[in-house]
Amino acid sequence: MGIEEESFFQRQIQVPEIGSAGQKKWKNSSVLIIGLGGLGCPASLQLALGGIGRIGLIDFDRVEVSNLHRQTLFTFKDVGLPKTEVVSKVLLEHCPWLQVECFFELISESTIPERFDGWDLVLDCTDTISSKYLINDLCVSKSIPLVTASVFRTSAQFAIFSGKGQPCYRCLFPNLEEGDTMNCSVGGVLGVQTALAGTYQSSLALQYLLDPKATDLSSIYFMEWNPPLLYPSKVDLHPDCPVCGHGKKETNKSRDEKEIETIAFVDLQKKGKTLLIDVRENDETKSHPIPDTILIPLSQLEQGYLPELPEDTTVVCICETGVRSKKALSYFRNINETYSLLGGRRAYLSFLQNKISL
Repeated sequence: MGIEEESFFQRQIQVPEIGSAGQKKWKNSSVLIIGLGGLGCPASLQLALGGIGRIGLIDFDRVEVSNLHRQTLFTFKDVGLPKTEVVSKVLLEHCPWLQVECFFELISESTIPERFDGWDLVLDCTDTISSKYLINDLCVSKSIPLVTASVFRTSAQFAIFSGKGQPCYRCLFPNLEEGDTMNCSVGGVLGVQTALAGTYQSSLALQYLLDPKATDLSSIYFMEWNPPLLYPSKVDLHPDCPVCGHGKKETNKSRDEKEIETIAFVDLQKKGKTLLIDVRENDETKSHPIPDTILIPLSQLEQGYLPELPEDTTVVCICETGVRSKKALSYFRNINETYSLLGGRRAYLSFLQNKISL
């Protein structure tokens, strides 16, 4: 540690339970952060300011105006830029000695497991159930501790699990489907709760990396806004957990086969007779339009509205993040081939913008 770096952390080193030895532990540690939104922004900054020596950033998204009220590392001048690029720059401006690695990509079933190799701890700052399950499963398979969090409107929850599981995220939520919860793009979110939850994620990570044995690896913490509450609850090992227990992992092939990644969709479009159907609501499409789509809101599909479409047409549904579009597929029973676009509008437009920039 250089003189400037040591001076930077001087007040923190003075904390008895940290000291020079603890600061050195953090400098020699590495953390992979997945998702750079309302959780990932405060978490990444606090980990850098805490002294973590190497940080990895994974996100496929670009900055939008609707992000700015809660994603605290972005300003209006960053709109349109990749989040990984902006966050990396901000972290290095604060801590020039930091090692930052950026991965502009979407976490999905196509993610190479090796992406998780070489990291001491992973932070899940994503906002979909499918990504949380996937991150949890990869962490358990790689024996990497996981800190996860989520926020809905004014409620937040966060937890840290050991790399061995017992329990793991699937023990806590064994049977969640994507439609069982709403992310912030649908249900709304209070910005200050994401900042607090992300900061708590970084706090749990620092605690674990300083002293794993002193860290509670079997509790989830719930945080409410009005009135202010923070309370823990024990997470029991689920004996039939398919990841860290003795259960058999079931795969819903019919569901998985109905999702299509952006690059595969673009190839499909070249073959013709492919319709991209936007199932978001009218107000969403006005503020964040998707080019070359047909608008059929999910709410209208649920009420029985469905225009006649040629049976030999391939239908690809798209929403904001890929949650509602999967639900919409059940209403296109007369179409032989239907898909939900993985990652939704954010992944699709990010792919197109990246292609243009290249």
